[in-house]
Amino acid sequence: MSSWERFNPQLLRHFLAVSRAGSLIGAARELHCVPSNVSARLRQLEDQLGVALFQRQAQRLRLTPAGVRLLPHAEQLEQLCLAAWSCVQEDPWAGELRLGAMETTAAVRLPEVLAAFHREAPRLDLSLVTGTSGHLLGEVLAGRLDAALIGGPHEDPRLYGEPIWHEELVLVLPAGKTSAELSQAPVTLLGFPCGCHYRERLERWSERRRLQIGARQSYGSIDAILGAAAAGMGVGLLPRSLVELHPRGKLVCWQPIEADLAAAPTLLMRRRDAPAHAALERLIELLRSLPAQPSA
Repeated sequence: MSSWERFNPQLLRHFLAVSRAGSLIGAARELHCVPSNVSARLRQLEDQLGVALFQRQAQRLRLTPAGVRLLPHAEQLEQLCLAAWSCVQEDPWAGELRLGAMETTAAVRLPEVLAAFHREAPRLDLSLVTGTSGHLLGEVLAGRLDAALIGGPHEDPRLYGEPIWHEELVLVLPAGKTSAELSQAPVTLLGFPCGCHYRERLERWSERRRLQIGARQSYGSIDAILGAAAAGMGVGLLPRSLVELHPRGKLVCWQPIEADLAAAPTLLMRRRDAPAHAALERLIELLRSLPAQPSA
C-alpha cells in the first residue's frame, strides 16, 4: 500500500477546526470534544504526512507553509463531503442555510423576502448573521456561511460575487444642520465598526471635503447611529432607503453626496468551490425579484 493510501482524510476535520479557531481549545469547542483529542488527531495527521502543519506563535497556532498548502485541499474535501450528503437527502428544502448580511440590509431588504422564502421552505433551518462586510467575507471563506450580502465592489479569486441591487448612500446629519457647516468645527464620524464598506466611504468623503475629524465612533446597530446623529453627536453615511423607512429617520436630516461615493452595490458572495445548494439558489431568485426601492 502506498503512503498516500494510508492517509486518513477524516483527520482533516480536526486540521480545519484548528486552522479556523487558532487553538486546540477553540477547535475542541467546535468539534464537541476535549483538546487532548484534537491534539492527538493532529499529531496523527502530521505523522501520516511527515510534516509539521502548525507552529505556536503568541499563544496561537499558525499554519506552517505545508499547512497553508494543505488548507485549500482540506476545505475542498469538506465541501465535497457536504455535497455528497446533500445530494441523497429526500427533501432538498430540509437542512440548513447559513446567510450573512450587513445590518442595514437585514433591517430594510430582507424581512419580506425571508418571510416569502419561509413559506416555500418551512422545514429549512435558516440562520442569519449580521456584521461588517469584512467580517462576513471571512466567514464565507472559512466555510461558516454559505453566502453573504455585503457592500461592494469587492473581488476575490476564491469568491463569486453577484450584484443583487444598488443602494444610494446619503449623508446623515442632525436635524437642521447642513454639510456646509461641517467645515467650521471638528466633526465626529458615526459608523459601524472597521470592516464596514459604508464606513470606508464615509472616511473617503470626509477626506475629500478636507474636514477636521474630532473623533470616530463605532456602533453595532442602526438605531445607535441614527440616535447619535439625532442627538447632534456627529454625521454618518447610510442607505437612503434605510433612512426613509426607519422610525428614527424622522429625527435626522440627510443630504445627497457625490455620485461615485453614493453608488453602493450590494453583492451576494459565495465560494466558487461551494457545492450546489438548492435552497440558496431559490433564495437568490427571490432576492433578484426585489424592487429597486423597498416599500414602506
